[in-house]
Amino acid sequence: MRNLIIILFVSFASLNSFGQDLNKYFAQGKLNSSDQTLIKTLEEEIKNKAGIWMVRIDPTNGNVLVFTTELPNWTEEEFIGLFGSYSNLLSCPFVGVVRQDNFRTFPFEDCE
Repeated sequence: MRNLIIILFVSFASLNSFGQDLNKYFAQGKLNSSDQTLIKTLEEEIKNKAGIWMVRIDPTNGNVLVFTTELPNWTEEEFIGLFGSYSNLLSCPFVGVVRQDNFRTFPFEDCE
């Protein structure tokens, strides 16, 4: 009986994991500010948010690169929202799936 319970539990757990498709996402954009203090502050604030694995904002050109932990979904609006009241300084936002989508090369030529 104990073995049957273990088998059922493992089967249920494996079926449940197939139902959730988790991905690691990356996001790119351009931060239109040369304020070094603001850039460092934003990097630290974003880095401490749930689901964020890594953040880099290049102070010389404003290039932004963010990687998430495994998430079921991540949208462009969520990426922009990471910048809070400074989201108006972010241009050319792009979200992709790690190992599935290509990174855009900087400077972004395909930005509206």
